[in-house]
Amino acid sequence: MAAAGAALTVVGVLPATAATAATDGTTTRAAGTAAAAGDNYTYLSFKKNSSNPSNSRLSLVYVQWNGDRVHSFTVASWRAGSGNGSRNSCARNAGWLPNGTYTIRAFYNHHNGGARGVNGISWLLNDTRCSNGTPRTALFIHSEMLPSGAQGRSEPYRWDGNSDYKSAGCIKLKPSDIRQLKGYRANFPHPTKLYVG
Repeated sequence: MAAAGAALTVVGVLPATAATAATDGTTTRAAGTAAAAGDNYTYLSFKKNSSNPSNSRLSLVYVQWNGDRVHSFTVASWRAGSGNGSRNSCARNAGWLPNGTYTIRAFYNHHNGGARGVNGISWLLNDTRCSNGTPRTALFIHSEMLPSGAQGRSEPYRWDGNSDYKSAGCIKLKPSDIRQLKGYRANFPHPTKLYVG
C-alpha cells in the first residue's frame, strides 16, 4: 500500500493507547481491542525539540496489523515548528502545543481563513486545555500560502525561510512538505489522530 518510492522505516511501539509491546519488537493488540485483523491505519506524531521548538519533527506513521501483531513504519518525517519559540504550552497564541492526543477534525485542501488566517492545505485539530486549564483553540497543521495553495507576495502567505516555522501555537510545515504530507492521502489511510510529546 506504500506509494511508489516511499521509504518505510520501522519505528518503536505505538502510543500506549493503541497497543502493548511484545518481546520480539513487534506489538500486540491491547486487551479488549475490538478491531478486526487487517485494520491498517495511520497517525501523525509531533516530537518536540526543547532546544529549538521551531526545529521539531512531524511524522506520518503507518500501522499494519497481521492477526494479533502489528508493525508500525514511519512513512515520512518533516521539520515542523509549533509556537513562537516559547515552550510554555499555556501561553495562548505563543506557546507550543500541549502534550497529548489530538483528534484530526477536518482536512482542507483550500482553507480560507481570511486576512492573516490559516489558508491552503491544512488539518484542523480539536481544542484543548494546557496543564493549568488555559484553553488552546483554533489549532491547525498548516503552512504559509494562499487558499489556492500558491505562494503569496507577502506575509503570512509567503514562505521565506526558517523564521516561518514559528506560529501562534499551530504546527507549521514548509509548503513543499505539507504538499508531500497531503499527497500520502492517495495511498494511505487518512490519519485521524495526532500524538504530541
